[in-house]
Amino acid sequence: MPFKMQKFTYWTGIYNAVIAIFLLFPTLYQGVGLNICDPVWGWLIAGFLLFCAAVLILSSRNLRQRAAFLYYESLLRYIAALVLVSAGLFGDVGLIAVPLGLCDLAIGLAYMFGLPKELGVSHADLLRDRLG
Repeated sequence: MPFKMQKFTYWTGIYNAVIAIFLLFPTLYQGVGLNICDPVWGWLIAGFLLFCAAVLILSSRNLRQRAAFLYYESLLRYIAALVLVSAGLFGDVGLIAVPLGLCDLAIGLAYMFGLPKELGVSHADLLRDRLG
């Protein structure tokens, strides 16, 4: 089965939504070893993730027109990976943050390099939202 960015985008949106819902309940994330200092931070991150989930799911409906959103999402994924892996290894967030961060890194790479390949556009076109 060939890799399709449209389905991948949709399912990463679902992934974001599931993690967001998970972060709404401190007993759930604490049960798997994730340590967020105050529940309000988990709720704030959940809100951000739900917004990103909506953008991803809606973008999957018209990939060519909304590809720039996904390209910028890849940059957010890199930042999330850096923060999660660092906090998981050197902070007190919990080691569960490391695989979550590596997942974000993989998703970001798939967006950044899969979109230009599938849509036949350059990185510069995606950065400037010039897809014609």
